[in-house]
This record gives sequence, structure tokens and C-alpha cells, in this order.
Amino acid sequence: MQSYVELRPERVQAALKRIVPQSMHAEIGLDSWAWLHTNEKDGLLDLLERVDAEITEDLHLYGQLENEAASTRNYVLSQHYQRVTRTIRGRTLLGFFASRNLLPKYGFPTDVVELKTDHLTVPEASKVQLERDLRIAIAEYAPGAEVVAAKRIWTSGGLYKQPKRDWPVYHYAICSTCNRFLRSLGELSTVCTCGSSLLDRRIGTFIIPEFGFVAARDNIRAPGESRPQRLYASRVYFAEYELPQKDRQLPSGPEFNTVENLSSPEIQVATYYSRFGKLALVNAGLAGRGFRICEQCGFAEMTPALLSSGGRRKKGLTMGHTNPRTGKPCSGFMSTHHLGHEFLTDVVEIHFSGPLAMQANKTVWRSLVYALLEGASQALSIRRDDLDGTLYLFKRGEPSALVLFDNVPGGAGHVKRVADELDGVFKAAYQRVDSDCCGPETSCYECLRNYRNQPYHDELQRGLVRDFLQQVLNTMQF
Repeated sequence: MQSYVELRPERVQAALKRIVPQSMHAEIGLDSWAWLHTNEKDGLLDLLERVDAEITEDLHLYGQLENEAASTRNYVLSQHYQRVTRTIRGRTLLGFFASRNLLPKYGFPTDVVELKTDHLTVPEASKVQLERDLRIAIAEYAPGAEVVAAKRIWTSGGLYKQPKRDWPVYHYAICSTCNRFLRSLGELSTVCTCGSSLLDRRIGTFIIPEFGFVAARDNIRAPGESRPQRLYASRVYFAEYELPQKDRQLPSGPEFNTVENLSSPEIQVATYYSRFGKLALVNAGLAGRGFRICEQCGFAEMTPALLSSGGRRKKGLTMGHTNPRTGKPCSGFMSTHHLGHEFLTDVVEIHFSGPLAMQANKTVWRSLVYALLEGASQALSIRRDDLDGTLYLFKRGEPSALVLFDNVPGGAGHVKRVADELDGVFKAAYQRVDSDCCGPETSCYECLRNYRNQPYHDELQRGLVRDFLQQVLNTMQF
């Protein structure tokens, strides 16, 4: 594909001129073919190089691991790496391109997985089609979770296991200091990028259940008065910017732009926008114990307390269970993992500095995230569900950074509008919290709270963020 595009075929250019509105020809460099390579590294060939480097790197690593296992005569592990390699090679081309923002993801919904019920004998099994985005599925379809559909309660009995394929296993940690999500195919470093030790942090392994889930055979019932069991995994963490392979070793970080209207001697505000922000979320199960997963049939269950080890992987557990699809006994190898998902989307990172920023605490920053999201929704007429945000500490001793991101597949440019009109967003955020809807020491659904930010409800304080925004807006330069 790359060699073909570099020939700059006239038929392709003629087709693009018919499709792309005339007013946008100069903006995207249609005549000069500037859309192949851009300064922002989001041209067609820039993205192809990024995808090629990622696949090549993964295949090279698993090839090395397979050879190392074979050289020590660990043929079971060697076959596992062969199956993982087959999984990587067997991904659909269009789906993989869409998941890496090379194609418009809303046209190729690649992260949708199913809770399969076609193996069940109840009449309703053929009438339901239970599909969710992976971000939701790792909570709602996690082993042991229950879903109501067609007047029945369906319980997830495991992960769907494709023949001759395995899930890649990732090591990960969430730094308690900076709140950054770190992961690696191999063992993680013991030091976070912020300089904090990871030895006593939340460390574990996770797999991405990209093949979907399987409903349990023996736990189908009519709904009752009790609420179905769910395992929420709603905390989203910032991981990194997915830089092209050739740019990863560059010493300079993101280049931030100062927001002049919001900056003064008391506080300085700067933003950085990227189409390639990587975010992640993990379902660690009850009390962080993870899930016991059979590597042969996909059976899975919440790890009992006596078998857990702080979320770490435990090997050799082969307690009896049945294949959730066939109902036959299975003695496959069991290991404990968490369920995770990573996604690329548009992000804007907001930094604060100066005396006013240094006085603020984490409660202010957490409340400010949701005040700005509400303000952006109101000021820019963006659906609130299409936006979300999180915090991370980019440098020890500095105020927390705010990361706002598009909560739609592949990004839609919403947060770029937020960055371009940040002063208006600040004004709308202040209006949102400058009311008497609740006490200043708390928050409510009229100001900062919503369904998605339930884990942070106790942190959100309307009065603190109102006072902070008022101070910032009083220093605005016009």
C-alpha cells in the first residue's frame, strides 16, 4: 500500500477531488499530496509507519520469547507464544486499522464484543444479541457479572476462546503518585516515569478479552427483586502519547501552548492537543483479586480470596471446572489475570502553574475536571457523554495535569474545540458551579456529579472549584 501511494496515482487524486469539498483542498494539501506526511504525524503514511512499527515490534518480541522457551524445552510455553503470534497475525485488517485511528473508527466499530448465548438450549438464547463496547464489556460481561435481556438473567461464565489462539498477557501498574497507567509485554520497570517506586504500587497482569465472552450454562433465571451483579470498571487512566517509533527517543516532550486570556502572574494555563492519546481501564475484580481463567476452554470466575495474591498471576491452579460452551469437564491450565482495555482518542492536556495553582489540592483538580467537562458541553453544544477526563501528575512537586478526552470511538475533535475556546469553557464551568444547588462542601447531579464519575463523588466539592474558577476568571486578559 505504501509503495502504491508513493507513486501518487492520478486516479486516486481525481477521486479525492470528487469526494473532498473544494474548500478543503488547500487545507489538507490535496494537490501537493501533503496529506501523506504532516507535521502532526497524522498523515496517511505517518499512520501506516506507526502501525507497521507496532506489529513488527510485537511479532519480534513474541518470536524471541518462543525461541527462548523452546531452547529450554518449555514446549507448553513455546506453543502459547505461537498462539499469541497467530492472534496478532489473524486480526482483521480493517478492524486493526480502525483501532489505530488509520480509518474512521465510527465506521468500523472494532471494539465491540459479544456475550455469546448460542450454545444454550433455552428458547430465549437465539433471540438475544448481547454486544457492548469493550470499555463497558469488561465490567458488564466480566465472569460472574449478570445481564438482563429477553426477560432472563444471563451470567457470564467465561471468555470466548478461539481455536489455536491465545490472549497476549500484559504486565501493568498504576502509579499511586502520578496516577499514570504503565504496561509492558515483559516485566515492568520498578520506577515510574515520575520517579516514584512501583514496588509497592498496584501491579498485576491483564488480558484484553478481544474475542468476547460466553454465558454460563447453568445460571439462567427470571429476574427477581434483587439487582443483577455488576463489576464496574469506570476509572480511566492516562497512559501515554502513542508516538511514532522513530520519535519515541526524542528528548523533547509535548510542546504546550500558553492560553494568554487565562494566564497572569498569579496563574499560567497551557494546553497540548493530540490525536494519539492512549488511555486505559482495568477491571481487577472484587477487592483487586482478578479472575481465574482457563487457558484451554476460556472458563473464568472471580478469584476466591484464599487463592488470590494481590491481583498477581498465579499458575498451576487446575481445579475442576466445565467448558462453558460444551458443558464437558475440563482440566485446563488456570491463571489469574485482570481484564483490561486500551484505546486511542483525541486528548487535550491542561497544565497549570504559578502561585494560585500551587495552592490548589487534588480535590480542586478533580472537581475542576468535571466542571470543565460540564462547561464544555454547555458552551460548545457537545453531548456530555462524548467527553470525559482524568488526572495525572506529570512531574513531582507540580500541580496535577488535567487530561480531557473524546469519549467516542477514535476521537471526534471535540477536545480540540475545547482547547481552542478554553476561556469560554472556563466561564461556562464557573456558571455551572456558581449556584445554590447543594452545599459548597459537596456536589450533586445539578453541578458536578454524574453516573460515570461515581467513584469520585466524595471528592467533588462545588465550593472549592467555584472559588478557584472565580480567581482565574478575575485575572483574565482581554
